[in-house]
Amino acid sequence: MGPLLAIVGRPNVGKSSLFNVLVGENLALIADFPGLTRDRHYGNSEIGSSHYLLVDTGGITESDSKFDKLILEETNKAISESDGFIFLTDATSPLHHLDLKINEMLRKSGKKYILAINKSETKKSRENISEFYSLGVKHSSEISAQNGLGIKKFKESILELFPSSVQDVNKKVNSLKIGILGKPNAGKSTFFNALLRDERSIVSNIPGTTRDAISETLKFKGTDIQLTDTAGLRRKSKISDDVEKFSIQKAIQSLRNSDGIIYLIDGKESISDQDLHLISLSISSGKPIMIGINKSDLLDVYDKSNLRRNLNRKLAFAKHLDIKYISAKKASGTSSMVLSLIKLIKKSNIEFDSKLLSEIFLRAYEENPPPLSGRFRPKIKYVNLGASSPPTFIVHGNKLDAISKQYQKYLENFVRRSLNLQGVPMKLILKKTENPFKHKKNVLTDRQIAKRKRIRNR
Repeated sequence: MGPLLAIVGRPNVGKSSLFNVLVGENLALIADFPGLTRDRHYGNSEIGSSHYLLVDTGGITESDSKFDKLILEETNKAISESDGFIFLTDATSPLHHLDLKINEMLRKSGKKYILAINKSETKKSRENISEFYSLGVKHSSEISAQNGLGIKKFKESILELFPSSVQDVNKKVNSLKIGILGKPNAGKSTFFNALLRDERSIVSNIPGTTRDAISETLKFKGTDIQLTDTAGLRRKSKISDDVEKFSIQKAIQSLRNSDGIIYLIDGKESISDQDLHLISLSISSGKPIMIGINKSDLLDVYDKSNLRRNLNRKLAFAKHLDIKYISAKKASGTSSMVLSLIKLIKKSNIEFDSKLLSEIFLRAYEENPPPLSGRFRPKIKYVNLGASSPPTFIVHGNKLDAISKQYQKYLENFVRRSLNLQGVPMKLILKKTENPFKHKKNVLTDRQIAKRKRIRNR
C-alpha cells in the first residue's frame, strides 16, 4: 500500500461521496472495521500506477455531545497516523468558522494536505469559492464528487503532492514481509512461535494477549522472511483500553507493510464480519493472502464440511483464495502454508510477455464472447502488463466500457487457469480505443455538395 491519506472536514460536505469516487464502485472491497475506530472507513485507491490507503473520517463539529466528542477524538487519531490529508469543504455555503479551525489543525500537524472545494458546479457556489482560497492552502482543487467535475485534475494533484512508490515489475523477491492477522485468540501467536520454534510471543487463552506487533527474521526454505505477529481485531464495544486501540493501529500498519498475509480463523467459530472486512481490504490492496483454519485438529469430518460450506458462501466474492486446515499448536500444516504464500508472492511479481497475455485473452474472448451492447459487441484487441504485485493487465479494445462485472470475472478466472495464478490477486484495466477523427468535421468538396443537392431535389 502507498501513503495513508485521511479525508477531513465538517459534516455533510461530501466526504463519503469523495471516498467512494476515489476508491471505486466495487464497495465490497471497502473495509469498515468494527473495533478499530468510530465512523472511520478504510479503502484502497489506485490513481494511475500509484496506490493509496484512504480513511473517511467523521465530521468535525463543536457539539459537546459524547458522541461528537468521540468522533473528534478519532479524527485527531487519524490526523496523527496519516501521511497526509484531503481537506474537504462545501462551496454551496460561505466559508465556515469550523473550516478555519480545521485548516489550522491540519497546518499545525506539519504534514502536506490538499484543499478540495466540493459542490463547486452550481451558480450559488461560484459566489463563495473565492472565500476558500483565502485559507492560503498551497494546493487547491474545485471538484464535484457527485458528478465528477474536476476529479481528473484533482487526482493529478494527489499524485504530485503524495508520490507513491510502486514496485518495479523486474523486482526480484529476496526478503519477504509476511503478516499474521486474525481475530483475538485465533492462534496467531502460537502459529508465530511454531515457525520460530521459540516462545517469542506470549500465548494465552485470554483474547487480546498480544498488544504490540512482534517481528522476527528467519530463513525459511532458502528464502529470508520477516514474520510479524499482530494484535487481533475485536468488536468496538469490547475495546476500552487505549493500549489495545494502538495495537490495532499497528495491525493495520503491518498489513500496509507486508508482501503477503496469513489470515487465521478459529476453526471452532464461524467466520465473522470482522474477518470478512480485513480479508476484503487485503484483497483490494493486492496482497497475496492465505486463509488458515486453525485448531482444525479439534474438528471432525462433519464440522469441517459445515465450516467449508459457510466459508464458500461468505467468501463468494473471492473464490480464488486458497484455504488450508492447520493446527498451530501441533505445528501441523504451518510450514506448508507459509511455503504456499511465498510461492504466491513470487508469482505476483512475474513479468508476463504481452504477446502471451494477448493470446490468452483473445482465446477467452473467442470461446465465450461478451454479449452485444446495442448493435455492437465489445471487442478485445490486445493486452499488456501494467504493473506487478498484484499483476495488472491493461486490456485494449473497442466498447470495453460495456463489458459487465460478470464477464470481467470470467476473464480473471480464465487467466488464472491459463497462467497458473490460483490464489494470486489481479486487476483488469479496460482501456477502450478512442477514434482519433471523432472531433474532426468532415469537409465536403464542391462536387459532393452539388451531388447532395441533386439528391435532395429529386
